[in-house]
Amino acid sequence: MTNSQKEQIRQLRMEGETYEKIAVCLDLSVNTVKAFCQRNQLGGRRSVVSEKHICKQCGKVIQQIPHRKEKKFCSDKCRLTWWNAHPEKQQRRSEECFICPVCGKTFVSYSCKNRKYCSRTCYGKSKMGGIS
Repeated sequence: MTNSQKEQIRQLRMEGETYEKIAVCLDLSVNTVKAFCQRNQLGGRRSVVSEKHICKQCGKVIQQIPHRKEKKFCSDKCRLTWWNAHPEKQQRRSEECFICPVCGKTFVSYSCKNRKYCSRTCYGKSKMGGIS
């Protein structure tokens, strides 16, 4: 496969053409076109870029998959970095305040309404000391 054919395959895939149509246009095997596309992240019907979306963290262009939830980040690393830098934007479940029966410390629990102790250390102390 020549470099010009590779470039034509990239261009045709971005326009949404199928492997079969590209193979006929360039007089190549369908499997050759399919293998090239999959090696270069051009594979599948879903990989066609519909609109340009930009990563909230690094600004890279993100490929969106049609009929799927919109991606806001290009990678897990960018997603975690952004959320760690913007904790105020996290939507948490209802918060509940509790008082630990072992140390008397007040703590907030987001997910478990049955939580009784502020830490595993206090839980361990309660089992050793007989506090319930």
